[in-house]
Amino acid sequence: MVELEVRKAIPDDLDAVMDFYAKMIDEMQGTDFDILWKHDEHPTHAFLRESVEQGRMMLGIAEDGCIACALVVDHNRAPGYEAVPWKVDAPIDQVGIVHIVATRPAYHGRGFAKRLLRGAIEAARAEGLRSLQLDTFVDNVRSHGLYEGLGFVNHGPWPVYYDDLGTTELDLFEYVL
Repeated sequence: MVELEVRKAIPDDLDAVMDFYAKMIDEMQGTDFDILWKHDEHPTHAFLRESVEQGRMMLGIAEDGCIACALVVDHNRAPGYEAVPWKVDAPIDQVGIVHIVATRPAYHGRGFAKRLLRGAIEAARAEGLRSLQLDTFVDNVRSHGLYEGLGFVNHGPWPVYYDDLGTTELDLFEYVL
């Protein structure tokens, strides 16, 4: 098994995190896996900085010392999440919202995203959260397989609003902790 260190980002990681997301956006643009993110629009530098500083970013560090994958878990739901019939009805401070899940293409196919998400699940449990929620594009078959394979329940497509996308039908997933 290829080694991957899964841990929370620390402030010293900030430059590497910024570099990771910039490269990931460039490498995915125009491919079958294009996630339509734009530099400093989504994710913004401020969001990345804040996520690292608040201990909300999880990193997967590959054997070569580079960030292979990353994500953020916070309590910020996009408008539209509130309409979903979630299995866990809990106050937002007891629910983790998973954002900006990304794996650089050079590390695809190694199970890194799965290991990163397992780390996020364990961290959420340790923090006493009751569930994790996230969204993904309806046609993102790869992410559907990843999330469902880990035990996330797909609640189907719901209209969700993001500043950079407007209102878009996204599949919303939940993991009960």
